[in-house]
Amino acid sequence: MATVDDARARGTRLDRWFGWVDTLAYLGLLNLLILAGTLTGGVVLGLAPALSAAATCSRTRLRGDAQRTVRAFVRAWSAGFGRANLVAAPALAVLVLTGTSLAALDGGPVVLRAALAVVGGLAVVHLLLVLTMDAHYDLPRGAVPRLAWSFLLRFPGAPLLLAATTALVGVVTAFVPGLLPVVSIGAWVHLCTALCLSFYAANDRNLEHHPADPDPLDE
Repeated sequence: MATVDDARARGTRLDRWFGWVDTLAYLGLLNLLILAGTLTGGVVLGLAPALSAAATCSRTRLRGDAQRTVRAFVRAWSAGFGRANLVAAPALAVLVLTGTSLAALDGGPVVLRAALAVVGGLAVVHLLLVLTMDAHYDLPRGAVPRLAWSFLLRFPGAPLLLAATTALVGVVTAFVPGLLPVVSIGAWVHLCTALCLSFYAANDRNLEHHPADPDPLDE
């Protein structure tokens, strides 16, 4: 005969499974929205607004606030189209240049290709910081790329974690390529948004306890 504790245990397991299914469904939907937003903007102009809108939606979800994901994404994409492209332009330009250089150097010196890969990785991290910082803080548009770079240099552990997360998602996707159009991109953006928000929260707490310290997010 089932006891109250058994019923509670089953309820806890069901809640846990429901939470996992709900999260997976959200990541799949976010993945689809990122792809749709990128294509809608003609890829070149659609990528930054799509990633920015996805970071905004993930930030809302991570804070526990209710939202209609599709509506929130479309609103953030359309409202932030120009701003997202402008703040992401430096990082995207470096990514294009490094990608072109790596393609041109196919079979070239290993050291040079490794250096270009590192530069490209830093550009990806800077792009993540720029978009999440712009979603999280009310900052002047022109200051966002500079402050993201300052944050990257002041807290080297942050870019390492973001790079490791990006590499992990990349490796898993390389083993299971079918995940790319289904969940990989959404999971990558959501995980990196969660990491960035934790970095910013730690920085804010540090400022509360040490107000005299310089703040990379302070004008």
